[in-house]
This record gives sequence, C-alpha cells and structure tokens, in this order.
Amino acid sequence: MRLLSFFGFAFAILFLSNSCFCSDVSPLVVQLSTEQQSFPLFLADFDGEHSNFDANYIQQLEKILQFDLSQSGYVHLLSHNTERSQLASQSINVLGNANRWKVLNALYVVKVQLNNKQMRAFTLDIDSNSLKTLDGFTLTGNLNQDRQQVHLLADGLIKKFFGFQGIASTHFLYTRKYKNNDNKWLSEIWECDYDGANPKKIINDEGGYCVTPVYMPPKPGHKTNSFFYVSYKIGQPKIYMAGLTNDKMQRLTSLRGNQLMPAVAPKRNKIAFISDITGNPDLFLQDFSPETGPIGKPRQIFTCRQATQGSPAFSPDGYRIAFVSNKDGSPRIYLIDIPPPEAKLQEIKAQLITRVNRESSAPCWSPDGTKLAFCARNGGIRQIWIYDFESDEEWQLTQGPDNKENPSWAPNSLHIIYNTTTVGKAELYMINLNSRQSTKIEGQLSGEKRFPAWEPKA
Repeated sequence: MRLLSFFGFAFAILFLSNSCFCSDVSPLVVQLSTEQQSFPLFLADFDGEHSNFDANYIQQLEKILQFDLSQSGYVHLLSHNTERSQLASQSINVLGNANRWKVLNALYVVKVQLNNKQMRAFTLDIDSNSLKTLDGFTLTGNLNQDRQQVHLLADGLIKKFFGFQGIASTHFLYTRKYKNNDNKWLSEIWECDYDGANPKKIINDEGGYCVTPVYMPPKPGHKTNSFFYVSYKIGQPKIYMAGLTNDKMQRLTSLRGNQLMPAVAPKRNKIAFISDITGNPDLFLQDFSPETGPIGKPRQIFTCRQATQGSPAFSPDGYRIAFVSNKDGSPRIYLIDIPPPEAKLQEIKAQLITRVNRESSAPCWSPDGTKLAFCARNGGIRQIWIYDFESDEEWQLTQGPDNKENPSWAPNSLHIIYNTTTVGKAELYMINLNSRQSTKIEGQLSGEKRFPAWEPKA
C-alpha cells in the first residue's frame, strides 16, 4: 500500500524543495565578512570613427560591455568626468600616464576600438603600467550575434586582469509558467544568455508541465548539448532527457510511480533523483552513460521511514550527495557518501549540514567544492544562504522582501542565480559573493520564471 498518493507526493516534494516549514525556533543569523574588494575600472567611450556602424548601434554594444564588467564581481566602473575622458582620449595605444590614472582613482583602463567590422580592446593595468591588446572579435551588425562577441571580450578582460574565467558568455535554463489562450497553465523550458538576452524555448512538450531542468555536464573540451527535466505530460512526474538543439526526448527510467528532481554527477556517470516506487519519497541513484543511456536498474541509496527526501546535489568530485530530508521533524540538508552497490540501507548514515536554520532546502554545490548554496527561512522570508565547508559556517547571502528560491551556481563559484516568488509572480535574479547586490535578469518573456540552472563548463 502506498504511503503517499500522487498529489500528496508531488506537493510534499515540491514544498520540501522550494519552501520551508514553519518553526518556533528563531535562527541565529551568522554574517561573515567575506566581501572582497572590487577594483575601479574606467571604460572609455567606444571609438567607432572607422567602423561601419552608426552611433546608436555602437552605444548598444557599449552598454552590453558596461553591464558585463559591472556584473563580473571583480570591478566597479568609474564615472565619466572631464579629466578621465580627456586622458582616455589620447592616442589609442597610449591611454595616458599611469600615475595620472592613479590620481583619478583608476586601477584599470579599457578602451574599445571598432575598425570596419573588427573589435579590439586596449587595456592598461595601472599597477604594472602594462598596456596590452585583446582582438579577434568580428562583428556582423546583428545585435543578437554581436552581443556574443562583446560577452567574449568581457570574459577576456576579466581573465587578463584577474586570471579568472568570466561568466558573460554563459547561459542558463529556466522554466516559464503562463496561461495559454485556453486559460490552461503551461510550464515550458527555456534557455537564454546569462543577462537574459536571446531567450529561446528549448522543448515543445505539448500538454506537459515541466519543472527542474538541469544540464548534462559537457565532455572535456566541449559544450554541453543536453539536459534532464521533469514532465507531468502523462499525469505523474517522470524524468526525461532531451537535446538543446532538438526536441527529441526519452524517459530516464521505466519505474512506476513518481520521479522528480534529477541531479547529474560531474563525471556524467550517475543520475540521482527522488522516487516513491517503494512507497516513500526516497533518494535513488541510476548509473548512466551519455552515449548509451541508463546502465542497469536504479538503486535506493537513502530512506527514512515516513520522511520525505528531496533535492539531491552531487559534490564536484562525484563521491558525495547533499539532499534535503525532514527525517528529524523539519527540512534540513544532509550529506552522504555515495554507497557501494552492496551497502545495506540501514547502514547508510546521513550527516547533518545545516544547523542554524531548521527550515533549509534546495542545496546546490559550488563547482569548486567549497560551498553549498541553499534556501532557508529567516524572519518569515526565504533567503539564499551559504554553507562553507572550510569554516563549517552558515551565512545569509540575500536580503529584502520576496522569497528567494532555487539557487544555482555559475561555473566560477562566485555568482548565483535564483528566482523570487510573490503571489502570482516569479522573477530571476543574479548575485555574486563579492558585492552581494542582486540584479534582476531582464529581457525575459511574461509569465513566472523558476528553477534556473546555470550552464556548467568542462
């Protein structure tokens, strides 16, 4: 006899993943001083005198680069004034004297030149008085295409100045929920640039209702080309795999009952998910090959009588899984080592990770393995929190009204994307651990946007 009906299971799992239960315990808010200094950068006006583009188009390109740099987490843009503008207007391969720039509070200077359809940037590192050039960016006059070149330039500048990979050329998946012409709720999966531009519907799941998309990690040296998601198109939630460039889809398993919340191991060899096939929503593991699909049958790797498990997340080394369970009365985040096939369920012990809040959910492991982002209720509002494995501390990242849910890390382990929710509304926001200033992702279509998943890098 099943312990949970379909609707009871779906409600329990989604509630456990994206919400928090009420508690009489007032959490101790731990605020750590982890903010790093952002460095002042002056971005000169684009030099497009010898380009094939009009002033309005050049200004659009400049705004894209301004956004990319300001959201990088490493620099803040200095305002334009007479002295800075005059100093930057000198010969394109000089950019002015380093000592004068120090007086004007700049540590980095960037000036972009457009020559015909070629874009290149001259950069000045004030401390080292080093002038360098970034080039090889060809423009077309189509803004959707050219913004990709600007994103690549922005990432190149961050790499050159700080040695870290930028995020401007990345993408993310999300769900869009809206009512169609028949007043029926639909939830589709979309992908867009990291700044919200170029949104495109990824899958046409007619009559379906889609949630929790997650990318398949790419092979080394390649880009990801597929993803997993959950669809309710046959009534019960089932896990599907699909390509980013085609609408072909296939079921992950043929298990009866409900399957939800897929998570993919970084090595692409395992899929963790939640299923109630045994009568209780528990944690399962499926061996997997990207070339041939599932290997063997899925196995149950954690259970707790009359408790709901949810939201598995793999560690970057692929040997551990963080997940949510209310086995101790309220949803909190636990950690297990992936057990060998011969392990007995009663021998598998889970380690409690989150202790500050008794209402934690939706863990997401940073790609560098040092942190977990998760959702926790604080002062009646769900906020994004960070658990630091190195310090064994928890601290609150987001502030302000509206519930924040479903955090997903960027490949650089610095930025996080999440969705907010209010009554009848859900929007996407980005934040980084250095500035901790949330930025709304613009350029999206109407409807409620949820379950963002940042594109992983090889």
